[in-house]
Amino acid sequence: MATGLFSSSSTRKRNGSAADTPIEDQLHEIREDIAQLVALIADRGVAASREAKAKARSTRKQAEPDLQDLLESGEELLSDLRSRYADTERQVRRAVREHPVATLGAAAAIGLIAAVLLRR
Repeated sequence: MATGLFSSSSTRKRNGSAADTPIEDQLHEIREDIAQLVALIADRGVAASREAKAKARSTRKQAEPDLQDLLESGEELLSDLRSRYADTERQVRRAVREHPVATLGAAAAIGLIAAVLLRR
């Protein structure tokens, strides 16, 4: 194993001056230290990526049932609204058939009110 920046048996002196090793050996040690650092960073990156993927899968598994429940309740609400709309439509048609004159009078009154409001 290389001796260098990350090892306990460094070839540097305690006062900060270079040891009596040739520059080529020091460069070689630095390159090995950088390679170890790159490998360490790569390993940590892979671990972080795996952890993020696991969290994403877990969140998706938790969200899927909630989304399904939301879709089902939305479909029920839409069905209920359609039913109410159909009931209201039937009531309006029945009221128009039973009271045609009153319906025409109400429509005319609403038209006049709208015309007055739009002129302003």
